[in-house]
Order: sequence, then structure tokens, then C-alpha cells
Amino acid sequence: MLRNYKAVFREPGTAKFCIAALVMRFPMAMYPIGLVLMISQRTGHYGFAGVLSASYVIGGAPGNPLLARWADRFGQSRVLLPACALHALSIVAVAVLLESKAPMWTLVAPTFIMGFSFMSVPSLVRARWSYVLEGHAELTTAYSLESTLDEVVFVVGPLAATLIATQIDAVGVLVLGVVLVSVGGVWLASLTTTEPPAHLPGADRQPSAIRSPGMPLLLLAACGMGGIFAGAEVSMIAFCGQHMHRSASGIVLACFAFGSGVSGFLYGARTWRSELLSRFRLNAALFGLLPVLFLAAVNVPVLAVIAFVVGAGIAPTLITAFGLVERLVPSGALTEGMAWLTTGLNVGYGAAAAGVGKLADVEGARTAFSVAIGAGALMAICAFVLAWRLPRREPASEPVVVGA
Repeated sequence: MLRNYKAVFREPGTAKFCIAALVMRFPMAMYPIGLVLMISQRTGHYGFAGVLSASYVIGGAPGNPLLARWADRFGQSRVLLPACALHALSIVAVAVLLESKAPMWTLVAPTFIMGFSFMSVPSLVRARWSYVLEGHAELTTAYSLESTLDEVVFVVGPLAATLIATQIDAVGVLVLGVVLVSVGGVWLASLTTTEPPAHLPGADRQPSAIRSPGMPLLLLAACGMGGIFAGAEVSMIAFCGQHMHRSASGIVLACFAFGSGVSGFLYGARTWRSELLSRFRLNAALFGLLPVLFLAAVNVPVLAVIAFVVGAGIAPTLITAFGLVERLVPSGALTEGMAWLTTGLNVGYGAAAAGVGKLADVEGARTAFSVAIGAGALMAICAFVLAWRLPRREPASEPVVVGA
């Protein structure tokens, strides 16, 4: 079962950039729950906590594709260092404002910059895999590995964030996050031998990846997926709080990510020969239906089990979505194309998070789960329309797809 995964590390330098990216991406799972707990601890409400979390996530909407486009044009190392520096400054501003008891609205701008400057690590590392393993069947296995590592992050990250926030101080989540981003970012920037080459001066500039056929629909499907994440995560945190088990919210979110990690690992351990677009449509349809299960939650232990089951739909859908990006966009805009997918996730997450917290306050967490259900329907519909509009490829004409 592990043979496919071992094969991706045969090329020199792959283990180093994989670990560096893993360190840098840990705060992806820590920041959202850290911001929610930080505000809810101080105010006792989830409304503004959702707004602040949305501000952070929406900040990545313009930041991810813009910084990724610059990385394609100038090279990752030249963009990573200034982006990490700006990210660190924004977190310092959030911490200072919070500790000085400044009005809550003053946190919105630095939180937006915090999201804007946090480069899309999944896009950076997948672009490196694409460069190092170009033409190799192991490339799709590498994508599966990255998706599994993403879910490891989303298992450990919420647990660490909840522990720090409840036992020490929620600001400590931001402090740990900026340390990890800085260390991972500097390390990744130093690994220039595996960095995709920058565009040569005077060479024709690539059109934006979003203009590639099929990308707008894939972006909209990603928005729906991001809406599932926010609708589920904020509602689950609120559910735990309203059932007097706020400290269990990290465990429930970890179950959500653990379900995805397990499905992603198993998905990547087998060889797939079916058509990629068909697999994406099927995965999106299944994941789009699963949030309905949240309505069956009657207590926190049942919610944790449901979170695991719903989470199992995440990794296969994301992996096939990233595979479609590689198929749809030119190689010179691959980092940007993958960043647009991340942007869709962020926009969907931010839009849902902005309203689901208030809905949970007014109507309760059970009603708030309707946001995740609606977002799932949007994602599934977009996947079916995309599969209908894109030209189909015969499985035999594609490289063997290992994992997803």
C-alpha cells in the first residue's frame, strides 16, 4: 500500500520542500478556530467572531492568486520572504490591538492583511511537485500525499489551537502561527533547486489562469466547498459551546479533518484508471450530500462521529479538483491556477463564516448547519455542469492516475 507513496521521494530535494511546506501550512488550520475562540472568549458571542474569521479568509481571495502569479513570474523565493514579513507585521498589529482593548472593528483590517499575505502553501508545494515530477506517473500520487498532509494539519492544528486558547490565551495561537509561517517560509525559499523556474525577462506573459476554459466553474464549485467548511466548522464550534463543551470543539474539528485524512490516504493507495472529470463529479456529488447528516447530531459525541463521516468526502473531492487545474491551465500559470482554487475555497469560507456565526447565535447551531447543506448543493451542481461542458477524455489517453 505504501509503495506508491515511497516512489514520490526518489527525486532529490522532494522530502525537504515537502517538510518545509508542512511546517508553513500548519497555521492554515490554527488561525480560523483561533480567531473564533479569541473573540468568543472575550465577548461570549459568535457573531463578530465569524466576521473576523471571514475577514481573514476573504483577505486570501485577492492575495492568493496575486502572490501566486508573482511566484510564477519572479520565482517563489523572491515572493515568499516579503510576504512572510508582511504576514508577521499584520499579526503583531492584531495582537497589540487586542491586548490594548481597542474597539473590535479595528481588528478587521489587520486580519484581512493577515489573510492576504499568507501565501497559498498548497499551491506552492504542488507546483514544485509538478516541476520535479513532470511527466512521471507519480505526480498524482504526490498530489494525494499533499492532500493527506493537509488533513494531518487540520487534525493537529485545531487541537493545538484549542488547547492553547483554552489553557493559555487565544493570542498564543497567532504567535505560534506566525513562528511556523516564518520558519517554513524561509526554509522553503532557500530550496531553490526544486523551485519552478521563473519566467524569463521579455518572454510572453501568461494570460491569467482564471481565463482558461472550465476554471470559472471550478472556482464556483470551490466556493461551495469553502462554504461547507465554514458552515460546518463554525456551527460545530457553536454546537459544542451551546452544549457546554466548548473545549471539545478542537476534538470535533479534528474528527472532521481525520475523516478526510483517512479517505485521502486510502484513495491515494490505489491506482485509478477512470476518467478524472467523472471522478470529480462523483466525489463532489457525494460530498455535497453528506452535510445533511449534521441534522442528526443530538450531542457532542454523535457530532464527532458525523464530522468524521462528512469529512471523508473532503480529500477525494479536493484531490480531483487540483488534478483538473493541472489539466485546464497552461504549465506556466500552474501555481496561479491552483491558487485560484484556494481562493474559491477562501471566498466560500468567508462568505459563509460571515453569516453562520450570527445564525448560530440567533437560531442555534442546528439551524446554522443549513449553511453547509446549501453550500454542498451549490458545489454538486457546479461539478455536474462542469462535467457536462468540458470535453471528455478517454481514460486510456491519460497517464495512470495514482491516488487522488
